[in-house]
Amino acid sequence: MENQQVRLRIISGDAEIPNEETGQSVFGKDVLRQMKINNVWRNDHNGRYAGVQYDGQTFKFREGETITVPATVGRHLRRQSAICVGSDQLNGPLIPYLEIIDTFSMIEPKKDEKTPTTCPICGEDQKTFPALARHQMAKHADVFKEKTAESADPLKERKGRVNWDGEDEA
Repeated sequence: MENQQVRLRIISGDAEIPNEETGQSVFGKDVLRQMKINNVWRNDHNGRYAGVQYDGQTFKFREGETITVPATVGRHLRRQSAICVGSDQLNGPLIPYLEIIDTFSMIEPKKDEKTPTTCPICGEDQKTFPALARHQMAKHADVFKEKTAESADPLKERKGRVNWDGEDEA
């Protein structure tokens, strides 16, 4: 089982793809225009989509939507989506109309993602909850003492009883 995943989407109209052979750039709007000329777009009950096949299964890509697939499948889908863009239909550049947004692992947390055992003050991961509690009381005791003192003050200031059926008596 593969743990690397990718997010794919149809290329955006403002993307710029440099062509090494000619030194010119191909824009995303040119790729989208060529998709219309080549009849890549199909329609179903949900609207317009571009279908790309891999292993006998059709993946439907719609503008503005992303699909998450395993990395191997994503690379093959991107390769299958190559389209010849420009006026030279024989020797023009082959540009895929799918782009990989990002690659991530299913089993590893993201670098900037905090785990439940990460200290909210300094951002260090303590790995266990007891270690987190010891860390917070050793390194950040002053922060937690201030918070408990603040939260205790309104309880001490309260006078009288609360009438739950009507107005406050205090």
